[in-house]
Amino acid sequence: MRVTLSPRPSDSSADVVVVPVFDDRRPGPGAVEAAAGVDLAAALRATPAFRGRVQDAPIVITPSAAKCATVVVVGLGPRAGVGADAIGRAALRAGYAVRGRRRAALALGRIGDDVPAAVRAAVEGYLLGSFERPRPGASPRPAYESVAGQLAVLVDASDARRVDVREALRRGQVSGERTLWVRTLTDMPANHLTPTMFADAIVSDAAASGYAAHVWTQAQIRERGFGGLLAVAKGSSEEPRVVELCYGDQTAPVGLVGKGITFDSGGINLKAPLGHIAWMKGDMASAAAVAGAVSAVAALGLDVGVRAILPLTENMPSGSATRPGDVITHPNGLTTEVTDTDCEGRLVLADGIAHLAAAGVAGIIDIGTLTDAAGYGPSLVAVAGTDEAFVDEAIAAGARAGEPSWRMPLVPAYVELMRSQVADLINGPLDIPDSSVLAATYLREFAGAVPWAHLDVGSTAWLEHAWDGFPVGPTATPMRTLLRLLEGRASVSDEGVDD
Repeated sequence: MRVTLSPRPSDSSADVVVVPVFDDRRPGPGAVEAAAGVDLAAALRATPAFRGRVQDAPIVITPSAAKCATVVVVGLGPRAGVGADAIGRAALRAGYAVRGRRRAALALGRIGDDVPAAVRAAVEGYLLGSFERPRPGASPRPAYESVAGQLAVLVDASDARRVDVREALRRGQVSGERTLWVRTLTDMPANHLTPTMFADAIVSDAAASGYAAHVWTQAQIRERGFGGLLAVAKGSSEEPRVVELCYGDQTAPVGLVGKGITFDSGGINLKAPLGHIAWMKGDMASAAAVAGAVSAVAALGLDVGVRAILPLTENMPSGSATRPGDVITHPNGLTTEVTDTDCEGRLVLADGIAHLAAAGVAGIIDIGTLTDAAGYGPSLVAVAGTDEAFVDEAIAAGARAGEPSWRMPLVPAYVELMRSQVADLINGPLDIPDSSVLAATYLREFAGAVPWAHLDVGSTAWLEHAWDGFPVGPTATPMRTLLRLLEGRASVSDEGVDD
């Protein structure tokens, strides 16, 4: 798609124009000009439920003439202090309201004091909202077909020439397009995205985007001691895969691990409620988000080293499936008694964490749809870790990305609740309720002395109910958080070179 900055007050080529209104029900900068003759005041009077708040449904004003554009009015909330988060959320709602249109113009680049942030948020948000669910089959429709072929952000002429604004536009486009890829993968039915198919999709993207993707066979997985992944895979007729992604300097890269369960039945501990199992095709969302982040980093050419491990498999019940009570061994020699086969995500993440901890990475972030994310709900990612600065870095990156998170406590003594009589650890408690904190407590044992952070996206990567502008389904969380963190690392690296 073509994304541009436009110094003009309006865009006559657009079939959709997005204009902002604040919560005082007054148009934002450039809105009246961009609407090109549409009576915004009359539209607001006719829609009293629209108060100019970010959470308000957009007003869609259909054109009065054939060659006129549809005008979408979005709320930004309070005029004072409006920032990139509000702009991105408003743009998302606009994109969703008119998805499928081919040429759009966004009058959102003049909002606030930070023009680059506004431009990036507008493009990223609009692309997020433009997602339409893929139609799998012999020729599945890719999500990018649903987005505008031409997207213009209206800015002042002086801003259109700024290097930092143009770079923000580029980053917003790359990030937004990668979220479409991640969400398309996550929404694919499990019979259209087996572990092998998933690995092939990543390899194809790597060839196009400029990062390395190495696929491990089952024999190589066994050689590298990934006992957790092999245990989870035992019940399925589909072979497991590990995809190792590498980009940039591998001297001390950032290590990422993403849970990639392409379907999670629960194994022998079969999930009972239909509502729990219905969307388990999306239990690979974290692996897709990690791949999307690495792909975006490569497309942007960032000066940062990344190494990612994506364990991919199904979790199925069968005569060969791992049984509760079985004991498995991970790459670092730690053993786990599998007390609950539906706590499989932490088993495959443990393998990846242990592998990276021995590989000389600077820090490890693992991501998984493990639990209800501490009950934080659909707006917050649950975060825990061993290194305060590293955890703070992840939380700050999520805030910049529009994927806010909240820190969970880690109590060192809680590891005693995860002890086994026949192995080093159990993967789930039997006599007390399981929790996000206990899942993180288990995973912490595999990181050793390497700085480590854990992101539980169980309540945010897939929405069971529409929320905050997103429809039911995949969100690509926390892909944008990971990208922002890696961008921050690249900025630090660049500053060091300049000095």
